[in-house]
Amino acid sequence: MKLNQKLIALFVSSLLSFSVPAAEWVLTADVNPSVEYNDNVFMSEDEQSSVHYVISPTVSISHALDNMASSLDFGYKIDRYISLSDLDTENPFIQFRTNFQTERSAWGLDTSYTEDSTRTDAADDTGDFTTQSIVTTKYISPSYSHQLTERDSISISASYSERQYSTTDYSDNETKSLTTAWQHQYTERWNGGVSVSVSNYKSAGINDSSENDNYNLSLTSAYELSELWNLSGQIGVRQLKSEQLDRFGNTEKNTNSGSSFNLTANKRTELDSLTIGISRSLSPSSTGEVNEQQGINLNWSRELSETLTASLSTRYQETTSASDDGDEKRENINFSPSIRWQFERNLGLNFSYNYRQQKRADEEDVDSNAVMLTLNYDWDGLRASR
Repeated sequence: MKLNQKLIALFVSSLLSFSVPAAEWVLTADVNPSVEYNDNVFMSEDEQSSVHYVISPTVSISHALDNMASSLDFGYKIDRYISLSDLDTENPFIQFRTNFQTERSAWGLDTSYTEDSTRTDAADDTGDFTTQSIVTTKYISPSYSHQLTERDSISISASYSERQYSTTDYSDNETKSLTTAWQHQYTERWNGGVSVSVSNYKSAGINDSSENDNYNLSLTSAYELSELWNLSGQIGVRQLKSEQLDRFGNTEKNTNSGSSFNLTANKRTELDSLTIGISRSLSPSSTGEVNEQQGINLNWSRELSETLTASLSTRYQETTSASDDGDEKRENINFSPSIRWQFERNLGLNFSYNYRQQKRADEEDVDSNAVMLTLNYDWDGLRASR
């Protein structure tokens, strides 16, 4: 708890240090409690069901000037399982963001501290929904961009993240990355450019350790197809150099090359919003490997009336090891329709259904069905000027 208090004090002092001119401060808070029933909590052949309650009391402090904005969010995520009390957790989180702009330049900073269950991101990480471990993540990312001419701009961003786990089922790790990009506005509707990124991922477990370097070169583009449709994305090539060291001192080195892309199409009308995306990228795993993930996702929403909004989110993802000797494939499917009833200006209910399926080689397919009800309350907050 002392660590959390020190972090909050540090972020608040940082926030205040950016605020020399007079400004309006905004204080808001939300809870948004939810209740869920899941018929296969662990996504396993031995199905276990439970009612699950989640509440995340969050306090947000923000302020904005003509050329600057800052925000601080902190709180707790509290999980309670009626039939599986061993999964109960109380995890803190805190995030600070700020950006500063001049006529031709912009600086940004994003930093956070979170504690969460590894089961939360299991589909994107190891596919293991059964192991209960708490991961502590520290993250910081500064960025800078500059407008060279009316049509040309450059940018550079860096990031550092550190993850530590409460059990030895996973390997503590750190990731460092650096990205530079150039962009040119060819027409009012079309811009394009080049992006170069380098990242380093180190992992240390009780039996082995690994270090991975990833190099990526991409072409980027965005095009306004019409008043309704927008297309954007990047296509490139990447190279991964990996080195694994086991507990006996044996070293294994691998080099792997491939393609990477992230393409998105957006459509927005007066009542509808639609996003379709396909992607392929590398993602470090908490077991020390680097995975290659490719998939497709669709998100759609429609305003049925002034108070009712229907939504649909679906995703298919295929995960394989990026190393030369990794041929095991995992497939994850997620399908989630929902409907939101906004019966008051700042008060509403969201009812959703979530279907998940996971397929692994040489294992039985597993799936789960869950229904969730969430109360959404948007407090107007408090405002003060100085």
